[in-house]
Amino acid sequence: MMDEKSLNEFLEKYIANRHTEREHELFMEWLNTAPLDEVQRIIDKYQFAAQRNLNEEQMLYPHLASRIEAGIDELDKKDQQVKSVKTLWPSFKKIASVAAAFIVIASITTYFLSSRSSKKQEITAAKTPSKNQIPPGGNKAVLTLANGSQIILDSVQNGILAKQANIDIRKTTGGKIIYNASNPLGSNTPALYNTIITPRGGQYQVTLSDGTKVWLNAASSLKFPAAFSNNERVVELTGEAYFEVAKLTSPSVAGREGSRIPFKVITANQTVEVLGTHFNVNSYDDEATINTTLLEGSVKIVQAKTNASQLLKPGQQAKVGAKIQISDVDATQAIAWKNGYFIFSHEDIGSIMRQVSRWYDINIQYEGNVTKEGFVGTISKFKDVAQVLDMLQLTGAVHFKTENDPAEPGKKRIIVMP
Repeated sequence: MMDEKSLNEFLEKYIANRHTEREHELFMEWLNTAPLDEVQRIIDKYQFAAQRNLNEEQMLYPHLASRIEAGIDELDKKDQQVKSVKTLWPSFKKIASVAAAFIVIASITTYFLSSRSSKKQEITAAKTPSKNQIPPGGNKAVLTLANGSQIILDSVQNGILAKQANIDIRKTTGGKIIYNASNPLGSNTPALYNTIITPRGGQYQVTLSDGTKVWLNAASSLKFPAAFSNNERVVELTGEAYFEVAKLTSPSVAGREGSRIPFKVITANQTVEVLGTHFNVNSYDDEATINTTLLEGSVKIVQAKTNASQLLKPGQQAKVGAKIQISDVDATQAIAWKNGYFIFSHEDIGSIMRQVSRWYDINIQYEGNVTKEGFVGTISKFKDVAQVLDMLQLTGAVHFKTENDPAEPGKKRIIVMP
C-alpha cells in the first residue's frame, strides 16, 4: 500500500507524465481501498495542478467522448442517484464516488499519451483556427467621475488618472484601480460619487478609499463615493461583485473610543450590512433571485420591500426574492468567476449559458426541447468559447451551433439544441 510520501511522489510524477506502470497499479489499489474523505483530499490537492499541466491537445480527440461517458455512466450506476446530473471533463468531481472520477481522469491521460504519436495529423488539423472563434473576456471597464467625465480603463496607461478633493485615483497592473485618500471627509463635506461599469466580456478590480477591495464581474456596475465620511460607507451594485470589506473605526471623541463604521451594499431588492468581511453578491436582472454568499465574518441581509432581515454565517447563502431563503453552500463556488473558472454545481443549461453570454459577450438562442438536467464541473473561463461548449457537448445532453447573429451584424450567437 502507498503511504503519504509515496502518494505525493507518485502524483508529482503523474502530473509530469513520468510515472511507471507499476506505480500506477499501486496507486489504483490505494484508490479503490482508501476512505472517501482521504481520496477527496488528494483530488482537491492535485486536480488544478494536473489540469494546468495536461497538454491541451487531448481536448481535440472527439473519440475520447465515448470513454469519458462510459466512465460517467459507471459512476451513475454506483451512485444510484435519482436526480440526473451530467459531469464535465477534465476537471469534474462527483458529489459521491470521487475516487472513480479520478480513475477516469487517469485512464484518459494514459490513453492520450499512448495515442499521441499516431494521431499527430488529427491534432494539426484540429488546431486550425475556427472562423467562429470567440475569445474570452478580459480587464475592461469605464470609470465615470463625479464631474461626468469618463475614463476607458482598458485603454489608458498606468499611473494617476485623476484627483478628486483629497483623493488620488491610480491605475495599476492587472486590471486594478486604487483610490488613495490623504484624509477622510468631514461630516459636512458633500460626497463625490464615482461609478465603474464593466461591459459584457469585462471585469475589473477597485480598491476603495477605506481599503475595501471589490472585484466586479462582467456586465456590472458599482457606484461609490470617492472618499467615505466618518459616519457611513454605502455603495450601490448592479450585476455581480466580490467584496473584501476593510474594518474601519470612527475617530475617538472626548476620550470615548470610536465605533465601527458599517459598510452597506445596496442592490435592487436588498441591502447587505457588514462591518468587515468577505462576501459575494450576484444581483443580475436576469436571475430569479439575488444571491449573497458569505466566506468570512458576518453579514445582515435586509429585503428591500418588507424590511425582513436575516444574518448569514460563513458558508451560507441568502437567496432574496419575495422572501429570504438561507442555505449552506460551498462558498468558494460563488467566487469561482473571480479566480478564473466556471464552476457548475447541478446547474441547468440556462444558468450556464447566461454566464457564458455575459463573459464572452455573445447572444444565446434556444431551439427544440433543451435538457433540464443539471451539470457538474469546472472549466477555465479563459478558454475560447468553443472549448467550453465542446466540454458541455461531451456529456451528450446538449449540442451547440455558433453562427453570425442576424439581429446584430458583426456579432455571433450560440444556438443551444438537444
